[in-house]
Parts: sequence; structure tokens; C-alpha cells
Amino acid sequence: MGRRESKQFAVWDTNLSEQAFQFKAGSMGTGFIFKILDYRTQDEAKRFCEMAMEIIEDANQRFSTYLESSELSKINRGELSIEKASSVQRDVWSKAESWKDLTGGFFDARTPSGGFDPSGIVKTWAAQNAANFLEANGFKEFTLNAGGDILLSSKLKDSPLTRVGLANLSPIASEDSFVNMVLELNQTDLRAVATSGSSERGEHIWRKSDAFVQANVVASDLVTADVWATALIAGGFDAFDLLPREVIAMAVTKDGQMRSTSGFYPLLGKI
Repeated sequence: MGRRESKQFAVWDTNLSEQAFQFKAGSMGTGFIFKILDYRTQDEAKRFCEMAMEIIEDANQRFSTYLESSELSKINRGELSIEKASSVQRDVWSKAESWKDLTGGFFDARTPSGGFDPSGIVKTWAAQNAANFLEANGFKEFTLNAGGDILLSSKLKDSPLTRVGLANLSPIASEDSFVNMVLELNQTDLRAVATSGSSERGEHIWRKSDAFVQANVVASDLVTADVWATALIAGGFDAFDLLPREVIAMAVTKDGQMRSTSGFYPLLGKI
């Protein structure tokens, strides 16, 4: 579940159609896009987005499996014990182990070779922390796209930004369609949508089942959505049966069949 490193980049603009300040940056081998509605000045919004990205990049420096200098790499090489690692490292390890238990072992940060690769949780954990930082500093209406996983701020309502598109629902997607479904989260407490599968990135999850090619999960926070999306791809129907009531999910099988929880279809909006 590791991710390739990429050079950092950042661009920003104002989307006049949505009156949103937009900031794009790269870390962990993927892109992060902030869209902020309640900004005071563009300079201030840019400055806080840059600080939010520092939180994400700090996680990358700590948990990358590709950077030899990362704390995680040192642990996996046997140069540092988890007991002597930073409190942040120990906290993520503990969270990963807890999620393994909650998902019946279908989300597992342990590699087949015995190492530890928390990539399946670190990206969204860092993104959630970055979003919490923005909210703590007065930004209440924004979205954060973390490599295709979407987080809405807690106060975001009555905005086009609460419409979240689901793309590339292989093998049911039409060849000329990018967005195949739209979820309306406007009047809900569900703040996060995560997607996992092989349609975008190929096979990157250690599977115990090949039942699903894509899974989309809606939850109150981004880590919960991401973990369960990964667990569904890894565990198939057995993992689906373990979904808690507060999580909404839809998964696509190899032959184009869909399985969803009861709360999924009421969220569907018009494309």
C-alpha cells in the first residue's frame, strides 16, 4: 500500500463559478486540493493552506516507505524500535492495529514480509489533521480532496461543494463518462467519501478476496471512510457484512453488479 514519492507543487486560483479559493499541492505521491468558500483574503487562505500542507508533508516524512530517512523506514530496517519511536509514530501504529481488529483483519498494515506499511491510513489521517487545523483557525466552509478521497468541513452546507462525484465505476462505467454517480451530502452529517479499488491505480492492496473491483464508502470522518473502503477491496463480501451501521457503502463486482448498504441510494443526486 506504499505510494511513490513525487516533487511537491502548489498552485492556487479563485473559482469564480463557486466563489471558492482553490489551492493545489502535492505530497505522498498524490495531489491535495483545498477549496475554501469562507476566506477573507486570498493571501490569508493561501498561507493557511500552506501550513495545512506542512502537516501532511510532516506525515510523509515520518511514514514514507520510499524515503530511506523516514522514521518508518528506520523501524522496518531494524534501526529503531517502535518503543523508542516518536509518539506520533506509536499513535498511528496503535490506530492501525485497532482498525485491523474492527475490520476483522481485512484492513491490515502488516506487509506479507512482516514489515509495517500504514500507507492505507496515513494519507487520510494526515488530511483529516490538516482539515482540523483549518477549522481551528476559523475556516468553516471548505473541502479537501486527498488523492481522490473527499472531506467536507463540518459546517459546509447549501453549496455545490457538497455534491461529490463517483468516477470510473469499472466495469459499469461508460467509456465516455467520467462521473458516473453524484452523492448529495448537503443536509447530512456525513463528511467524507473514500474510494478504493483497481480502476485508477491498479492492484495495490493485499487481497483476501477478488470479489470487488471498486468500493466507495461514506462516513463521518475521512479515516473511517478510507479504512473501510480498503477493507472492502481486501475482504469482499465477508468485509461488507462487517460494516457498522453508521457507514454507508457501495461496491462493484467484477461482472458489474453493485452491492450497497441501505443508506446509499437516498444520497444519490442528479448528474
